[in-house]
Amino acid sequence: MTPLPTPLSAPFSVATRRRRWLELAVLFGLLPGLISLGPRWILLVVIMTGGAVCLALLLADPSFDRRQLWNSDGLQGGWRGLLLRAGFVGGGLLIVAWWSRGGSGLFYLPRQRPLVWLGVVVLYPLFSVYPQELMYRTFFFHRYGRLFARPETLIAVNGLLFGWSHIIVHHRVAILLASVGGWLFAWTYQRSRSTALVALEHGLYGDFIFSVGIAGMFVNGVRLMSRLFK
Repeated sequence: MTPLPTPLSAPFSVATRRRRWLELAVLFGLLPGLISLGPRWILLVVIMTGGAVCLALLLADPSFDRRQLWNSDGLQGGWRGLLLRAGFVGGGLLIVAWWSRGGSGLFYLPRQRPLVWLGVVVLYPLFSVYPQELMYRTFFFHRYGRLFARPETLIAVNGLLFGWSHIIVHHRVAILLASVGGWLFAWTYQRSRSTALVALEHGLYGDFIFSVGIAGMFVNGVRLMSRLFK
């Protein structure tokens, strides 16, 4: 896989670094905590609005390489490894579902509400996953990547902040799983610089979560889809 070159490799000035750190702390640290105090239905609104704002800022930035929004080279070079990781992650999520819900709860949604399940697995990657990846990978890496001396540190911090963003669902296991997932997504994006590839990986894991029966840890989307498909 040949990733796109990282633009603007020159270091920030001291004043710019301070402003970017403050900005990062407010947007990715303080703001999720404040949102978690509000109603849970606001989650999708925040995700879609945040994704749209980050996309607009990226497109308005002449230093941003727009190829990173898709990057077919990164997508083609990374899909095999993605499928291999997805197999391991899927097995782990299946164990979590068995531990948390027992055998009778496994694959509850596709078994009991197949239309709801189909609607979720199709719409979730489009309206939730891609906006999240625009915010937490494409925008985050472009705007704040040069704050970190080592890519490993950038990946670790990004994963932890992605996990922290799930404070809105008020579920400790969800925050832990999201932190691990965020680390994987950050690693994928660091190697590929392809928003499409990392969104595909995120979407696969998310759809598997909905399928095996532990989606209640993360969102109210299943309840919304249930009302739509009554």
